[in-house]
Amino acid sequence: MKNLKKVLTVMSTTLAISLTSSALMAAYPEKPINVIVPWGAGGDSDLTTRIWAKAIEKDLGVPVVVINKSGGGGIIGTSFVARSRKDGYTLINAGLSNMLVTPNFSKAPYSFDSFSPILKMTSVPLGIIVAEDSPYKTFPEFVNGAKAKTITQGSWGASSSGTILAEIISKEAGYKPRYINAKSSAESMVSLVGGHIDSAIAFPPSFGPHVKAGRARILVMNKRMAEYPNTPTFADYGIKGSFEGWSGIFAPKGVPQEVIDRLVAATVKAMKDPDVIAQYKNIGATMDFRYGPEWIADMKENYGMMKTAAADAKK
Repeated sequence: MKNLKKVLTVMSTTLAISLTSSALMAAYPEKPINVIVPWGAGGDSDLTTRIWAKAIEKDLGVPVVVINKSGGGGIIGTSFVARSRKDGYTLINAGLSNMLVTPNFSKAPYSFDSFSPILKMTSVPLGIIVAEDSPYKTFPEFVNGAKAKTITQGSWGASSSGTILAEIISKEAGYKPRYINAKSSAESMVSLVGGHIDSAIAFPPSFGPHVKAGRARILVMNKRMAEYPNTPTFADYGIKGSFEGWSGIFAPKGVPQEVIDRLVAATVKAMKDPDVIAQYKNIGATMDFRYGPEWIADMKENYGMMKTAAADAKK
């Protein structure tokens, strides 16, 4: 009889906790949501995240606050979120650098499996940029110059996607730049137009304003964009591979599915908003909204490829 009472007590307690948890999740969100961008302000990840955050606020009914927590090539901000509560109120801006490259090419205190992927917002093609007054007018001229002397190239961390992809590009093209790492690609672009470095690896949200203002010039990029129709691609020069970044939102591993569903639902509406579409186009980001098992499986496959590449690099 006593054992039966104990069993009934445990069952009722478990049911009460379950019902309470469900009630709390049904009300999500009840307070502001913080989204950590592990890079400096003004960069690609920062801009794409801020557009998304502002776009979903109305539907969620709470502020979605973007906080820059840069350092360590994205490790500081990303590991902070990995250790955060699994309640959906602390999220991370996820991308190629901090989720697929850094955990494989450096000693990061987290891995892809430390997070629950929620959604992908945009993708952006990588480009090699020089200042408008640079002596290098074309990519072949740039390559020849880089073979004749060491050319500096701005990136955003020794183990960042920018540097890793730049290494692949330079190896195929036959030159070796000296990397000057900044907190963000936006900061690299400032150094470039200020005459402090010879070139920069960057994405459209960072280089777009400088190119449009006549301060910088794109030599080559991953794929053609309507905004830059005359810019050649890496493939045009026989460089194989896909060189692009992406911006998404992850949560600490174990966040309730209700949280994921709520954020995805709000984003579905936001991505149909003409104003949001125009904002992403204005910064040079391609809307590439994805979520769900198929997308996560694709990322896991890419993570495995990066892991193999990192292992090969150590041989």
